[in-house]
Amino acid sequence: MTARLKDQRCFLAVLALACGLLLVTGKEALAEASGPDAWRVVDVAPGDTLNVRMGPGTDYDVIGEFAHDARGLQQVTCVPLVPRALYFEMSEAERAALPPRWCLMETEDYSTRGWVAQRYLAEDSAVIDEEAVEQGSDPAQEAESLVRRLYRDHLQSMLGSMTSPLHPARADAFFTAPLAERIANEGLQADPLFDAQDSDITNLHIALDEERPMFRGLITVNADFHNFGQPRRAVVRLRYEAGEPRIIRIEHENWVFE
Repeated sequence: MTARLKDQRCFLAVLALACGLLLVTGKEALAEASGPDAWRVVDVAPGDTLNVRMGPGTDYDVIGEFAHDARGLQQVTCVPLVPRALYFEMSEAERAALPPRWCLMETEDYSTRGWVAQRYLAEDSAVIDEEAVEQGSDPAQEAESLVRRLYRDHLQSMLGSMTSPLHPARADAFFTAPLAERIANEGLQADPLFDAQDSDITNLHIALDEERPMFRGLITVNADFHNFGQPRRAVVRLRYEAGEPRIIRIEHENWVFE
């Protein structure tokens, strides 16, 4: 066995242990807030494939491949890992100087697993659309799905990987027209999802309210989480607008965003 291969296998063993610990201690948070439910391969020419490597970089050996149009990929983790608090303290120049991001990906059947450059990945919206169709017969479940996407996309935006749903260009896909207009015209002084200017979110869990998920057309979804280790809850209220669920307000312990 070459020294290079030994080094690579040692790296993967350490990484597997770290990922295993992360999954044990934060499985719920990963399931609820790690980003899109599925990913697809992009910017790879037809007839070509995306190399899957032993580690995060081109110095690592190729151990498999994804098709140029592969869909439904699952994301395990990505590097570099930049904590949200640190990310927002960094300047634009510091963020731009970060090394290219690589992600540990796997197929749905676990037949292929390895590292690929994140620039070749995009959210697989077709998978999400299929889930929405399945849930469309249940208004409460569709509302819960919307809140899940809201928090998921917002957390991804905090890592710099997508535009926040609180951005004026996206707000009308989640909020009623008056709230979307308020976001566009007034901006936000605090984060209405986490009730904080600074956040370190863990253990995010989103679910319909157990006692009264629906009442007179009002749907209630609870977002429970820890911020810097402290348990918090945001109560999200929704109604249907033009046949789709939209958020009318988000209630926190000391204030309401509406």
